[in-house]
Amino acid sequence: MRIVASLAFVLSHLAVPSAAAAEYANVGRLMLQAIDAPGGAARGVIVGPVAKKFRDTTGSVAPVMAEVTTLKSFRQEGCKRLNVRLRQANVPTTDGKLTEFGVAYELNLCRDGSPPTEGMDLEKGGKVLDSGGAGEGAGMGGQPLARP
Repeated sequence: MRIVASLAFVLSHLAVPSAAAAEYANVGRLMLQAIDAPGGAARGVIVGPVAKKFRDTTGSVAPVMAEVTTLKSFRQEGCKRLNVRLRQANVPTTDGKLTEFGVAYELNLCRDGSPPTEGMDLEKGGKVLDSGGAGEGAGMGGQPLARP
C-alpha cells in the first residue's frame, strides 16, 4: 500500500509541470509575453498546425516546447531582441536512438508587431522606396524590383 501511495505521489508531481504549461497555437503571443515579462522570458507548449508540422517532420509525438527570452532591450519603448527556441524530445534518429530536435532563432520585435527603428537609416530606406523598387539599396545592382 505504501509503495502505491509513493508511486501515485511521484506520478502526480511529474504530471503537474506539463499540465500547468500554457498552450499556444503559435509563438507570437509568447514573444509579446516575453517583451512585457519582468524576467524577460515566456514558456509554453505549441499546439495546432505548428505542432503537427513538427510531429509530421520528426516522427515524434512528444509536445513541442517553446521558450522566448529577451537578449536586449532597445531604447524604443516595448522593443526587444528576442531568442526563440522550439524543441521536441524523443525524435527518432536513423540509427534507432531517440534525441531532442530543436530550432532557435533571434529577431527584433516591438509590442505593436513592428521592428524597432533604432539603428535603421530611415532616410536611406525612404529613398529606396521612392525610387520605385529595391534598387541598389538592396544590392540588386540598380535593377527595379518586379512587382506582381
